[in-house]
Amino acid sequence: MLIIKRLLLFCLSINLFLLSCSPKMTLEKYTKKQIIFGSGGGFTNLVNEYHLLENGQLFHKKSTDSVFGELKKQKKDSVKLLFDKTKVLFDEVKDFQEPGNTYYFIKWENETSQSKIIWGASKENTPIAAKELYKELMNLVNLK
Repeated sequence: MLIIKRLLLFCLSINLFLLSCSPKMTLEKYTKKQIIFGSGGGFTNLVNEYHLLENGQLFHKKSTDSVFGELKKQKKDSVKLLFDKTKVLFDEVKDFQEPGNTYYFIKWENETSQSKIIWGASKENTPIAAKELYKELMNLVNLK
């Protein structure tokens, strides 16, 4: 009986060790689809940039930071929906670049390409779908 308990304890400790070592994707090594969004400009010219990965990981970096910090992992259903909406947006709008003094951006990257939409706060001809998607993406950040 003692041997069985020790064996079970050993197996449990091995499982816990393996779970703690499960690889998390780091932003530097990530090459699959990702949504990059944020804002910048103004008097300070500070840029806030967020990266949402397909696996739900969300990273943030200010232009004054040297590395990206990881935020709360996002729910799989929400992430899939946001990726679907982003794909539709970039199928309709290839590139839109009309920044202002303060600006907002959404970038779509995958293994082979990158597209971006950048608009200024006062630009009236910005695609409405981009502004709506941006609000949804920022809701992820505000729910930290």
